[in-house]
Order: sequence, then structure tokens, then C-alpha cells
Amino acid sequence: MKKQVRQNDSYVKLILVALILFSCSLFTSCSSNNPEVGGGEIGGFLGGDRGLAIQLIDGAPPSVIQDASLTPFSVVFAIENLGEAKIGPKTDNPLIIARLMGINPKDFSLTLDSATQRLKDGLENAKRNIDGSITMGEITHVAFDNLAYIHDLETTASLTLRGELCYDYESYATAKFCMKKDFVESAEDASICMLRGPRPYGNSGAPLHITGVQQAPINKDTIQINFVIEHFGNGAYFYRNQPKDDYDACEFNDMNPNMYKLEVIVEPVQKGTYEIKCMRLDEATPEGGVKGVVRTNLDAPLPLSCFIKRTKPTEQRIYEDLLKFTLRYRYGEFVEVPLLIQAHP
Repeated sequence: MKKQVRQNDSYVKLILVALILFSCSLFTSCSSNNPEVGGGEIGGFLGGDRGLAIQLIDGAPPSVIQDASLTPFSVVFAIENLGEAKIGPKTDNPLIIARLMGINPKDFSLTLDSATQRLKDGLENAKRNIDGSITMGEITHVAFDNLAYIHDLETTASLTLRGELCYDYESYATAKFCMKKDFVESAEDASICMLRGPRPYGNSGAPLHITGVQQAPINKDTIQINFVIEHFGNGAYFYRNQPKDDYDACEFNDMNPNMYKLEVIVEPVQKGTYEIKCMRLDEATPEGGVKGVVRTNLDAPLPLSCFIKRTKPTEQRIYEDLLKFTLRYRYGEFVEVPLLIQAHP
């Protein structure tokens, strides 16, 4: 029992020290506009802040139609995978929904079911190849055909037609961390790494990124890694709930309990060497890391903190190792076009 109490006291002290160090690192990074010395990007990823891109094809819909079902027309989505996650059925990101919003489907010869479509085929991701060349992601088209405004109007009316895209996506990031056999810093080590300060990291092309990776030593076997989750995309992110229907997924509503919520996974690249504990991430992964579901404060950047403990002795006095991050979420965005409905003569 006493042993358990001592362990709990040690863990509480570790958390208190970590919070103090984390606050200091945040203050330092927020109070300076200079690039982080010792930070920088890890190459390999293509990067960017988009997952899927949505566009409405010119002329589909037309800008002007007539009432009384006199102008049948189509709405065509062009969807391109600009990011670096594979998406679609039989992938880790299976859901892709395209839907028409801003109009009453019945007014345009549609039903609720026919105003939404789930994509049956996946979209390959964009990527940077080993030789430095870039392979672009796949493009597909989704068509809603045979629309027509069925009512008779006395005068011209203008509506806003919205094309919405809701899809599962993932962000991948890699960060370096510094380990030493002892607890001593020296100027000669700076060309390899330092135990305290910003660390290099890189992000895949996706709307959510890992930023501001900082390291601080705790003891000779344990370091603290602080990082921030930030949103750079044009839409909104959601937890991957099991939707009741195609309209329940990616519901743009600040009262939606799944909005601004995502799963975070932190794992070492080298298995069996480290023990990782992260605040708010309580579930262990088979890869020796941790994961958990977190919510941001109305899309504000979310700081998180992890402890990495070396569990095996090393003869290497100083070395760098890698930490990988996966952010898993559902993402929604939309485009809008005006639709002018003219009364027929």
C-alpha cells in the first residue's frame, strides 16, 4: 500500500513539473515571432491544408432556370483528394457523402434520399515520391440529375444552392525527439539535438495539423513532449459517430456534440523501447502508444502534453528518435452558388 502511495505521489509530482514546463514553453513560443531555433520541418510529406476539395462544375447548375419544371438541370460535384490520406470504402476512411442543401428537395423533383449520395469508390491520395516528384490525388464526379423547379412563380426568385461534402479523413505527422544516456547538455551536442527546446516535425496534407512541438527533460530516462493541434482547413471537423442517416453526419451546428471533436493517436516509431503517457489520452495502442478522443474549444488550438520514458538501457550517449501522430476525424465543407428562378411568361 505504501509503495502504491509513493508511486502516486511521484506521478503527481511529475505532472506538476510538466505543467510548469509546459506553461513556460507556451509563453516563450507565444511571445516571439522568430522561427523556433532547433525546430523546422521534417521532409517527406507533401503537406498542405486540404483533404478533399469540392467544386461545382460550371453550368451544372445553370445560373438561371425557369419555373414550372420548364428547365431540367443537373448539379455536378468535382471532388479531388488533395491530401495524403487514402479515402473511401475498404480504407481506414470509408465515408464520403455528397449532398444538396439550401433547397427543399421536393421543390426540385427530388426526395431527401435522392438529394444525397454516398460514394462507392475510393480516391487515392496525393503524395511526394522518393525522387521528389509529386503524384496528384484522384478526382471523381458526382451528378444529381433531373432537377426542375416544379412551382409556378409570379416573379423572379433567388435561392442559394449549397453543395456539401462530408468525409472521413486522417492527418499524419512525425516529430523528432532527443534522448541522452545522461542528463547533461553540452554545446557539442547541438549539431545532433538538445534535450530542451523546439523539435523538428512534419505534417501530411490535411486540414488538421500538429504544430509547436517542444521538448523538455524530466529525468535521465524521461522527457516531456508538448504539441498543439491546429485547424487550417476551410470547413469543420467532427467525431466519427455512427450517423442515423446521411444528414446526421457533419451537421454544421455549434450545438452538435460531435463538432470540434477528434481522435488523437501518439506512438513511437521504435516499438518496445519507450513507455508513453499523454494527458487526456488514456487508451493503449498495440503499437506501444496511446490514444483518446479530445474536444477543442470552438475550434481553438488545443495544446497536449506527453511523457516518453526509455524502458531499456542504452549505450548510445545521445541520439534522435521519432514519434508519429495520427489525427482521425470526419470533415465537412461546402460551396455555394446563387440560383435564379424566373417566372415563365
